Amino acid sequence: MSINQLYQQTIKQHSQSPVGLNASFAHTHELEGFNPSCGDELNIYIKLNSQTKVPTIVNIGFTADACAICIASCSLLCTHGLNQSLQQLQQDYQSLAHSLNNKIPLQIELLNCLTGVSSHPSRINCALLPWQTLSQLNNNIKEELHA
Repeated sequence: MSINQLYQQTIKQHSQSPVGLNASFAHTHELEGFNPSCGDELNIYIKLNSQTKVPTIVNIGFTADACAICIASCSLLCTHGLNQSLQQLQQDYQSLAHSLNNKIPLQIELLNCLTGVSSHPSRINCALLPWQTLSQLNNNIKEELHA
């Protein structure tokens, strides 16, 4: 099995049995994301532990009416994002976007399966939507803290 086939299989697994889909928990923050180019819609829900010096995500989930790539990316975000800081996930989003837009390898092993999307430019936004939504949520939280 080639590495591309393995990546495709991983995306398929995450889209068919997504981590965090319809998760039910008391969240502290949420945000809706929408991709007008294909119609993907999602909501990202997080629960932050703000008792630590750097707040971390103690729970993350999503709801979505979206394509398989977007669902898989949401699932990967939920898998990767647990116990991470929003700051770290912001950096990971930037790395993922840079990798997909420039067709270069990604240094985050878990997310490497998404790099195959870079050969389909119209699908890059599908893969990035969950991460963009979390990035915007991070910006909203920063604004709340400084208001």
